[in-house]
Amino acid sequence: MQKGLKNVAVVFGGMSCENEISVITGTMAANVMDRGRYVPYPVYLSQNGRLYTGKTLFDVASFRGGAEGRAEEALFLNGALYAVKGKKLREIAKIDCGVNCCHGTGGEDGLVSALFSLNRIPNASPAMAGSAVFMDKGLTKLAAKALGVKSAPYFRIGEAEYGKRAAMAIRCVEERLGYPVIVKPARQGSSIGVLVAENRGELVRAIQSAFEYDTVVLAEKYLAGSREINCAAYKRGGEILLSECEEPLTSHKILTFRDKYIGGGKERSHIFPAQIPEALSARVKGYTKLLYRKFDLRGVVRADYLIYKGEVYFNEMNTVPGSLAYYLFSDSLAGFSGMLGELVEQGIADSAAAKRKRLLKNCGVLTSIPSKGGKRGI
Repeated sequence: MQKGLKNVAVVFGGMSCENEISVITGTMAANVMDRGRYVPYPVYLSQNGRLYTGKTLFDVASFRGGAEGRAEEALFLNGALYAVKGKKLREIAKIDCGVNCCHGTGGEDGLVSALFSLNRIPNASPAMAGSAVFMDKGLTKLAAKALGVKSAPYFRIGEAEYGKRAAMAIRCVEERLGYPVIVKPARQGSSIGVLVAENRGELVRAIQSAFEYDTVVLAEKYLAGSREINCAAYKRGGEILLSECEEPLTSHKILTFRDKYIGGGKERSHIFPAQIPEALSARVKGYTKLLYRKFDLRGVVRADYLIYKGEVYFNEMNTVPGSLAYYLFSDSLAGFSGMLGELVEQGIADSAAAKRKRLLKNCGVLTSIPSKGGKRGI
């Protein structure tokens, strides 16, 4: 480590359909990080679950031809990043903090946060528990309901159960929700596998399509004419900061993957700040802060809502939002760099506070067991 600088591992990629989007987020974060304060180490998590690192990973263009071949295989161990060559390990750097830029399953779902925690690396991103809850759209709705935050009516469909009682599931959707309905995989992001069904035939096809991405599917009441409103949050100096609300725009019934990312994503059409009544804006911000605080979230998150007939409906929480949602706090990369620094410093402070808590390493149970044999019931 260069003297006085902090080593930051920026992990991106992941084992999901959103791998390429994560590469854009991760390489951007690694490149804009303040080199006067930090030494960024790009770490690519491939879709087959292997880690790679190296200077070539700063260049997003290197991923067009398979970046793994030009980088070193890597792993985290006891707070450090190592290069792996055959059976030998070479320490690259002790890591002061990690930033998770993985979108979707196998990254945003708590896996990368668990990796940091297991290796005693401070985490500038949401911890494992909150990440896992908000990756599952069904659990997300239950969490919101427990806090009094309204969401659209839905029906959960498991693949195994659907295989046995498909007709019953279809009937339940029709009776409880009616048409049209939105059908989505429970644990995917970026609108992947999401379809709108207007009738029974479309519903059956949408469910079958969603099961290609997950073993659990949600059918959700389509709120025709609703407006999507987003709000981001992160913690700085122990205080939760909230962005202004934005309204992403689409010509489709729902915001699609193409709307969000094809063409770079940055040029997507949106209104910022969103032109909504102050009372609705305050409610969106209040819900975002409530969810962030109650689930002890860390790092930057983006909460997505629907405004329907003057009511606010919580849609989902992105614990690793695209581009880390910097554009909702700043219109410049310099601002993004400053925000990253604040996230890293908060992550280090949170980790230091956790380390001060007492850990009972030896509770005496094992020393009470006789040297030969053991006790039944243990």
